[in-house]
Amino acid sequence: MEDEFNEYIECLESNRWVGVSDLSEQFGVSNRTIFQWLKDGKIEGSLWKGRRIINVVSVFGYLLEKKCIEISQIKQKEILRELESKSFKNL
Repeated sequence: MEDEFNEYIECLESNRWVGVSDLSEQFGVSNRTIFQWLKDGKIEGSLWKGRRIINVVSVFGYLLEKKCIEISQIKQKEILRELESKSFKNL
């Protein structure tokens, strides 16, 4: 399972935005769970062409807060910079 999770992390890094169904499929949760995370402010999203899309940086921030991943697992410098600017430095 660990390797499968790391593959999801690598896949997320290649995108800036991801759809609700893609994110739910990657993490094995329902679309409803993703919408609840959005509602609760755990992750950030936006409407684009009538569809809800999720900011990948917010997903990494959430995973860091939940201690599901470590900052060292994130390879994309752009994502790291944005996380640091959003006060995830100490994680």
